[in-house]
Amino acid sequence: MSLSTFWSELTQRNRYYLALVDEKKEIMGFGGIAFNGADADIQTMVIKPEFQKKGYGKQLLDALLEKVHENNSKRVFLEVVAENKPAISLYLSRKFEQIAKRSNYYPDGSDAVIMQLDLRSK
Repeated sequence: MSLSTFWSELTQRNRYYLALVDEKKEIMGFGGIAFNGADADIQTMVIKPEFQKKGYGKQLLDALLEKVHENNSKRVFLEVVAENKPAISLYLSRKFEQIAKRSNYYPDGSDAVIMQLDLRSK
């Protein structure tokens, strides 16, 4: 993603971005959501390697899902690299379900798992 594309994303009215920072104001990770009608799409969720496996991914995902609830979205979608088992496990723990798989989805040829959290029955 180019820098201009990144800044363009941040200015969209239907987007919400959140950064996790430590006590030194260092960014530990960030995530973003696009709201499209009744649906929300988690566009990105990243935790820097040195902060992984410490619960920050859960904290970030829960904060993003709180915003989804505030927006009264009915479903949440995301794509994740199929080999990223820790991330998939995190999403499953928050009741996401795998609904599809896209072969060769990422530029490096990796597959994507498409996941959905259905909030309509909750």
